[in-house]
Amino acid sequence: MATVSGHITLQTVADRVGVSRATVSNAYNRPDQLSSGLRERILEAAAELGYRGPDAAARSLRTGQMGTIGLLFTEDLRFVFTDPDTTEFMRGVAETSALAKTGLTLLPVPAGVDPADTAVSTVAADGHLVFSVAEGHPALDVLRSRGRPIVVVDEPDLGVTTSFVGIDDRCGARLAAHHLITLGHRRIGVLLGRVGIEPGPLTGPSTEITVRVARERLGGYRDAMSEAGLDPDDLVVWTSDGNDPDAGRAAALSLLEHHPELTGLVCFSDQLAIGAAQAAERCNLTVPDDLSIVGFDDVPRAAAWEPPLTTIRQPLVDKGRVAADLLLELIGGGQPRRIELPIELVIRASTAPPRA
Repeated sequence: MATVSGHITLQTVADRVGVSRATVSNAYNRPDQLSSGLRERILEAAAELGYRGPDAAARSLRTGQMGTIGLLFTEDLRFVFTDPDTTEFMRGVAETSALAKTGLTLLPVPAGVDPADTAVSTVAADGHLVFSVAEGHPALDVLRSRGRPIVVVDEPDLGVTTSFVGIDDRCGARLAAHHLITLGHRRIGVLLGRVGIEPGPLTGPSTEITVRVARERLGGYRDAMSEAGLDPDDLVVWTSDGNDPDAGRAAALSLLEHHPELTGLVCFSDQLAIGAAQAAERCNLTVPDDLSIVGFDDVPRAAAWEPPLTTIRQPLVDKGRVAADLLLELIGGGQPRRIELPIELVIRASTAPPRA
């Protein structure tokens, strides 16, 4: 392979091929502007010369953009790769980012960690996705102070000045509880995830819950009770210390121990619902004959569970795609928009009428 000594630049490649610097730049940044034959000649010459492409730092100075977006979430980094709801959402974000030739930087802020001790305040990004962050979290103030575009996914709702992607959580929860009520259930429990208060029975007002989505879903469960002429206060509400099957199993065991009269259970997520089904088995209860269970999200594992899980389906992958699209739109000079994605009740074998 022929090589050229010294620093290799765009001009070096341009001289070798006999074209302008702009043409070589287009081969990397705007390939649609060149014929395939010319672009191939340029890239072959660059490879022979040992040229690795335009300098990213110089390009960012020229365009004012870093070529990457950040994703803020308030969990441990492992959460992104183990929580099925999040991995589905991340798949959508990654697909859109890849198509746009945009990098993606993960910005975890685990519980108890000061955002100042993370990369949130220093990482170079053209904009940020905020994924399911509790209201008032200090990391939000850090991001907003940087003056970059922000798209919120699920929560918190920062108003019309910020792009937002979500679903009608209240409606979805109402559908879930209405399904159990229609089957004849009257003794119904609610299993929530980590919501900013101590795990166990919810005895105070729902306004104590710092997670907007949880408040909305609890409101939806109560709406269904009221619409059926039942007392919403008859719902037994229990919170867990996480949103995974282990946390769901532990919380459901405690719930069923204190309230063995329950015949139906609506859960904040499929993950908690799977844990609740495991708890029912430990309590020698059969799902759905002794206890009907409804999840939320319709992650891939929900349909494969035994019995297959009745749940509220939301388009998790599409949520990631739409969120990334909105952020790239803002980075390109677009205006904030709000998008609500569709949901539906998916009835499977984990629900049935209560025993006579």
